[in-house]
Amino acid sequence: MDTTISTIKFNLGVRKAGAQKTASKDWPIALLAVTLALMSFQVQADSWVSAGSAPSSSGGGFSLAAASKTSEKFGWGLGIVFNGEISGDDVLDYPVPHNNYTNLGTKRTGNAIGLDALWFPAGESAWRPYAGLGLYYDKRADIAQSNVTGWHYTQKEKSALSMGGELGLQYRTSGGTLWGIGYHTIRGEFLSVGWATP
Repeated sequence: MDTTISTIKFNLGVRKAGAQKTASKDWPIALLAVTLALMSFQVQADSWVSAGSAPSSSGGGFSLAAASKTSEKFGWGLGIVFNGEISGDDVLDYPVPHNNYTNLGTKRTGNAIGLDALWFPAGESAWRPYAGLGLYYDKRADIAQSNVTGWHYTQKEKSALSMGGELGLQYRTSGGTLWGIGYHTIRGEFLSVGWATP
C-alpha cells in the first residue's frame, strides 16, 4: 500500500514538473506583449491596433495585432493568434513511458506569433489602401494520451513557419483618428483603430 501511494506521489510530481517546464517555453508571448505595449506609445509614427477572428483553415481563434506606419510608404506590425489546440500546461514534454496509449495526432501547443511588413502605395492620403507580407511561427507536437492515467504526452516536438498575406484599407479623419478594415490569411478578418501623427 505504501509503495502504491509513493508511486502516485512521484508520478504527480513528475507531471507537475513537466507542465512547468513546458509553460516556461511561452516566453515569446510575453516578449510580444511588451513589444506591442512599446509600439502603442510611439509618437513619431501613425500607430494602430487590430482585432479579428482567424480563419478556420488556420485553426480559428482570436487575433490581435499592433502596427505602425514608420515612413511615407512603409510600416510594420506584430501579430498574435490565440489558436493553440491544446495548452502546453496540460502536456508533459516527454514521450509516454509505456506502450498503452492513443495517438491524438499533431496539435498546436502554442499560439501563432508573427511579423508583417506593410506597404502603402497611396502614401499620406486620407484613404490609404495597403498590403502586407509576414512570417508567423507556432509550436506543434505529436500528442499521445495515456490509456492508464489519461495524461497527455509529447511524442515529438516541432515548429512551423507560415507565410501570410494582408490587404487592408484605412481612413484618416481630420482629427487624426485612424479607422481600418482588412483581411490577413493567418489572422483573418479584422477591424483596426489608431491615431496619426500631426
